[in-house]
Amino acid sequence: MSGSDSPQVGEGAMGHGYARHSRVQHRAADHGMPLLHRALETMVVPRDGSPFRVADLGAAAGTNSLAPLRAVVEGVRARTGARTPVTVVHTDIPANDFNALFDTLTGSPDSYVQEPDVYACAQARSFYEPLFPTAELHLAWSAIAVHWLSRVPGPVMGHVFSSRATGAVREALREQSRQDWEAFLTHRARELRSGGQLVVLGGACTDDGASGAEGLMDAADDVLGDLARQGLITSAEYARMTIPTWNRTAEEFLAPLRTEPLAEVLKVEEHDLVALPDLHLERFEESGDAAAFAEGVTGFFQAAFQPSLFSALDPGRSEAEVSAAAGALAEGLRARAAADPKAVETHWHVVTLRITRR
Repeated sequence: MSGSDSPQVGEGAMGHGYARHSRVQHRAADHGMPLLHRALETMVVPRDGSPFRVADLGAAAGTNSLAPLRAVVEGVRARTGARTPVTVVHTDIPANDFNALFDTLTGSPDSYVQEPDVYACAQARSFYEPLFPTAELHLAWSAIAVHWLSRVPGPVMGHVFSSRATGAVREALREQSRQDWEAFLTHRARELRSGGQLVVLGGACTDDGASGAEGLMDAADDVLGDLARQGLITSAEYARMTIPTWNRTAEEFLAPLRTEPLAEVLKVEEHDLVALPDLHLERFEESGDAAAFAEGVTGFFQAAFQPSLFSALDPGRSEAEVSAAAGALAEGLRARAAADPKAVETHWHVVTLRITRR
């Protein structure tokens, strides 16, 4: 997620290949499923035939929403012993590919929307804004989305990734992240019903600020620097390129939930910090296929981050120029990944949270 008011970067929407290259995010979401099941076991559910209302915050293409939302439908109906209506609202920023989202929801045989009396819709708005009427939701779910910032206060000098920021730029990013996270929690506290549940899986970092993906980001930054030296992008465009994210420490996630006013209305039931396995490297170690490894890493990076990076390109760029730059980025990243797979090894960190509306 990222806001359209950023002067340096665009919307931060996922690329068109995101659904095919989101296995890492899917594995991260697996860590939230136990929390989701416990939320469904403990929360108040409607017994009078009224709908159960759930929000999927930061849905992207919907690929990683299918299993959690199916669990919600099944969990609610197991509790009520009836075919309770379920309303699901998928939210994301206006730049999101909502056509891909609905293709996923309606085209997958595993989709929860195949169940009777389930009603899916979408809302094109940032989750750092109000999304629902007061006390509308029984449950809110957000997986691997809240590390995207609403805006970037300024580019990271000499790099494209926030964990490499230093000095005043680093503090400005941290402060923007704090404001965004508090806004997210404040809106959800109002929108959840009493006893409602919020389950969040957030991109995180260790206490020293490491996200676990610095090697990959350094390689991508090197390639983009090469593109600038080759004249495929300008030095000014390269300087503007910043991925609009901030991976919070566990303490940064928990701090606003320990103090008023949020601590009065939101209770942290459980939380954890986990490091994800590198799925691409695991496959490479089994197969020895460096080319396939490089293709997977490059596809993931381009789907997740290229739209944000390329939003820094001058508006007058032709489609052919943008395509040439994208091709060169892919070629350079593939070459580096194939030559030294361990150098781009990633172990993304994720904080898992289950929160109750008091």
